[in-house]
Formats: sequence, structure tokens, C-alpha cells
Amino acid sequence: MKTIFKQNTLWACAACLLIMSGCTKEFQSLNTDPSKVTQTQATGDLQNIGGFLPDMQENIASPVDYIYQIQQNLNADIFSGYMASPDYGFGPNNANYFMRYDWNSQAFDLGNQHIMNNWKQVKQKARPQDQHFVAIALILKVEAMHRITDIYGPIPYSQYGTGNFYVPYDSQQAIYSQFFKELDTAVNVLSTYVKTYPGATPFKAFDLFYNGDYKQWLKFANTLRLRLAMRIVYVDPATAQAQAEKAVADPNGLLSAVGDDALLNMTNGLTYQNALWNITNAYQDISMNATMQSILEGYSDPREGAYFLKSGYNGGYVGIRSGLDITTPVYINFSLLNVSAGTPMQIMSAAESYFLRAEGALRGWNMGAGTAQSFYEQGITMSFQDKGVPMPANYLTNATGTENNYVDPVDATNNIAALNNITIAWSNGATFQQNLQRIITQKWIAIYPDGQEAWSDFRRTGYPKIFPVKVNHSGGTITTAGFVKRLPYPSDELATNPKGVATGVTALGGADNGGTRLWWDKNPLVAN
Repeated sequence: MKTIFKQNTLWACAACLLIMSGCTKEFQSLNTDPSKVTQTQATGDLQNIGGFLPDMQENIASPVDYIYQIQQNLNADIFSGYMASPDYGFGPNNANYFMRYDWNSQAFDLGNQHIMNNWKQVKQKARPQDQHFVAIALILKVEAMHRITDIYGPIPYSQYGTGNFYVPYDSQQAIYSQFFKELDTAVNVLSTYVKTYPGATPFKAFDLFYNGDYKQWLKFANTLRLRLAMRIVYVDPATAQAQAEKAVADPNGLLSAVGDDALLNMTNGLTYQNALWNITNAYQDISMNATMQSILEGYSDPREGAYFLKSGYNGGYVGIRSGLDITTPVYINFSLLNVSAGTPMQIMSAAESYFLRAEGALRGWNMGAGTAQSFYEQGITMSFQDKGVPMPANYLTNATGTENNYVDPVDATNNIAALNNITIAWSNGATFQQNLQRIITQKWIAIYPDGQEAWSDFRRTGYPKIFPVKVNHSGGTITTAGFVKRLPYPSDELATNPKGVATGVTALGGADNGGTRLWWDKNPLVAN
């Protein structure tokens, strides 16, 4: 890690100070800077509200390397089994369960500074005819903040910006309930707008995802609802089913085709270098995880080459086992990520919707025309198409390939036997858990590199089985068999909002450490 310290980059909008009227009728025009945009002009082209929305889009998964690194890369991307760090200068850290506070505050801070604050500005400034912009802000708010509550648990949400002496935290149950209501509002507003003004794209100048196409935003909102519904299946199955069926039944549809992916595109003046490209190439701080290597190679999956680069060992791909005490640069020649500077940051993959529907159908829910098997196979096919990798003719019917054992070419003490014995081919005679493991394992492969969603799925289902850390520096707060359940609250939040944090810990129902399960993390088959 070459730049790891938290960057508190705060931006503020300059306020226009209106002075008393002058001696002549021409005073206002004479004292107006012609190079500045007036409030009237800004309102006319919607800059006064639209200008807040690109910042929301950019901070769901920041393209800035040093921000993304501690927003997601040094936690969820590792905890998910996707990536591991070869860096020998970190010392005890998140990867071996020593929760470093300087690594664990960025997501929380971004949520307050760039998501909640911008949403509040849009809501306050929007006129009645601008509610379609508020709808977009709501979708972005839910997309960004569900990631943050799924990292920490209870967070400030409903009372954000109320001006109280301290900000109380909402329980996750309350937050998820509000998420569904906010998506209701957004979908209703955008649906009405599209019917009233077909083809209109007032958001185009501010849209970094879909070029102003509200039909795509509706698909995104519905897929997000389906994701959140599945998240709560083990704690509130009735609401989970109702919300999932609602998402699928909406006539606006789901993300389901090549080109539907939600990506942070370089448009409307936005240029950047993909954060993962800098972290893996310039910093050489992140590499392939051993679990990724073992599963992809056990399946002879050609997506391995689309995701990772070959290592310096025998011309093959080699991942690093998580949770090692690395003190020398022995792992710098292991496989780096195959990502270019111009690769857009991925927010949501269209393939995800098929795996969500497959799981819903497996549970007996009405997921539309199709079966658990057909949705599962469509998700795999979509992933290969989306990644631009030809799918082997026998991939879907492969009933023999399973995860490989892991062999560390530089230290045999890190070797570990395969944990997953599930094959690719669907089996109607398999148990519920076996087919659920198939769905989640292929979903895990397909949505790469979204480590945040993969980590949440792993905590929820226990799949795919990930190699445990070799060294556990948590001091007993996180079990090796149970893995990391959450991140502790940031130290600056503990200092500035201690009463609020106390309400969060109470709602959490356990200690403020990495071993306490979240509200929705109630699968009895997943280890504590």
C-alpha cells in the first residue's frame, strides 16, 4: 500500500451572498459577474439539483485508488475470497482479522459526506416537477447505503441531518423497511414520468450509468429490490418473498441483457483510472485469492484469464491464501488482476438477476416464466457473454469438475484441501442445499469483482466455502470457522457521536467487533 491513510476530502458549495439593493435600478446587473451561473440559470438546466447526483454515483464504489482501497478492497474484496494481498509491510491487518481502524472508516465516511448529504440537497432543492431527479437520488441512496449498513450494521439513516446534538442509529430492520419504501417511491415516480414523457432524457447530462435512460434506471431499481429481498430471507422470509415477487412482476423488468450492467462510465466529463488497476499494477497490493484459483481451475473455467493474469510460476495462475503473516516479498509474483486503466468500475452485473431468480424459484417463489435450473443456466450464459469469454460447450453439463486443492508454490505449509465438492451441472435430484450452493457459487464467479456483494452472500449462505485464514489475530473476537461478520464502527464516529454509536451497538445486539452477526445474518447452517 503506497497511499493508505484516510483522505478527508471535503467539498462545499459556495453560497451567493445577496447584498442590499443599490441606488439605481441597474445596480443588480452592474454588479453581477457575467461569468457566473445565476440561480435562475441553474434551475433552468437543472444544474442546481442534478449537479449533486454524479458525486453520488462516483462514491458507491470510488474510482479513486486510495479511497476504494480502504472503502472496499482491504475488507470485502478479501473477505469474499476474491482477492488477497501480497504486501509484506502491513503487519497484522484485516486479512488476518486484526481490525485496523485506519482501514475501516472510509465506507462510513463516504456514506455521510457523499451519499446522504447529496441526497438531502436534491430533496430540498427539487421542485414538484423535478421529482424524477429525487427518484434517481433515492435509488442511488439505497444502492450506496445498503452496502454501508451491510458492512457495519445499524447506521444513522432516518434521522440524518436533523440537527440533533447526536445522531441516533436505525436498526437494520428499520433501514431495510425504509429501503423498500424508497424504492416504491422511486419506481412509481419514474414509471409515471416515462409514460408521460416517453423518450425524454432530462438526466442525461448528469448520468454516469445509463446515459439518461430512465427505463434502465427502473430495471436497476427492480434488480436492487430483488437483491435486498434475498438478503433478508433468513430473518424475514415472508417480506423477502413478497418483495422479490414484486420486483419480478414489475412490468419495467430487471437488468437481464448484455449492456444492462450498471457501470461507472467515463462520460459527461468524468475520466479516471480504474481503482483496481492502480492497486494491483502500480501498488501491487492486491492479487488473486487462493479460493478463486481453486474453484475456477477445478471447473476448467476460462473466465480465469479474463479476471487474472498468469503468475511467474510455471506460467500458470496462482492465488494467495488469506490470513498469512507475510514478512518478505515472496508473493509479489503471484497472479495480479486482469484489469485495465479504462475498465469501468462495476456497480451491478445483469447476470446477478438470473441467479437471484434461480434462488427464488428454488425456494418456491413466483419468479416469472422459468425454473430454478433455467434461471441458473441463463445466469452462467449471461456472465460468459458479458465478460466476452466463449463458454465451453460442455460447461453447463459438467457433472464431474469440483474445486481443486490449493498448493502454495513457495510455502507448502499454506496448502489446504478443497472445501467445495459441488459440480456445475444442475441436478433436480440434489438437495436444496446442494443446488443453493451451485447457484451461489456460480453467482460468486459471475459478479466478480464486486467483493461487497459476494461477501454479503457468503455471510448469508455460507457459499461458496472459502479457505479459512491461516493466522487469526482477532484476539478471539472473530472465530476462524465463522469468518468476519462486520467491520467495527469508525474511531472518529466513536469520538464525535458516542451517544449515537451507543444506540447502534444496542440495536446490533452484540459487541462492536468483527465477530458480531448482522440482523439479516441468521442462517442456522452458517458458523458463528
